[in-house]
Amino acid sequence: MDPLPGDVRQEQVSAWAPVGSRARPSGPHVPQCTLVYLARHGQTESNLQCRYAGYSDEPITDAGRAQMGALASRLARSGVAEIWTSEVPRARESAELVGRALGAPIRPDARLNEMRLGPWEGMTEEEVARAFPSAHALWCALPDRLVLDGRETLDSVATRVASAVTDAAHQRHPVLLMSHVAPIRVAVLSALGLPLSQYKRLHMGNGDGVVIDRSKAEARRLGEDRSLQHEIPSSGPESSLA
Repeated sequence: MDPLPGDVRQEQVSAWAPVGSRARPSGPHVPQCTLVYLARHGQTESNLQCRYAGYSDEPITDAGRAQMGALASRLARSGVAEIWTSEVPRARESAELVGRALGAPIRPDARLNEMRLGPWEGMTEEEVARAFPSAHALWCALPDRLVLDGRETLDSVATRVASAVTDAAHQRHPVLLMSHVAPIRVAVLSALGLPLSQYKRLHMGNGDGVVIDRSKAEARRLGEDRSLQHEIPSSGPESSLA
């Protein structure tokens, strides 16, 4: 049996405001922010194998490249003028494909990198469950409370990603942030004022995109009008990696 992490965090991230405890902004003094687009990289072989790829240098698949073509088409009228991308190769490759289609320059940003998973990197979901049964069970039930040596916490991921989203919202033209499941999920939860304990309740497939409107404290899926606020509570914990 693996030891349970000794340091279980109780606090929630407060990158924009105390998560889960702030009111939605309203009134004439609410600052106007540029829309921020976030997208998950294209499919990889590790995604097909339910493997935690971490910081591996594997490329995206042919299907992943097709997903990026479709994403670029959906972003054609978004006004995205720049793409900030995770430094991890699969995200950079995805960003380059979308950037070429949109004519938008690419800028690497470490704040968008994959969550560090320490000893879990390179393992499949089943292997993690066998090797770290207690920690894996906690991760599935209360993901915001897991602290494991060498593994980044959700609080840490949320703090760095919130900084990138804030900077992007202050640009004159919309920015696309190309990233991974974990950074996108925590960014959406933070934007909506939801606790990180609901991390597993947001599905984010390869090539999926979301739009964050900080001036309205809202987030929605790309091409949809309904807030993700309505989707998250109605869905149960899902099994995608990270």
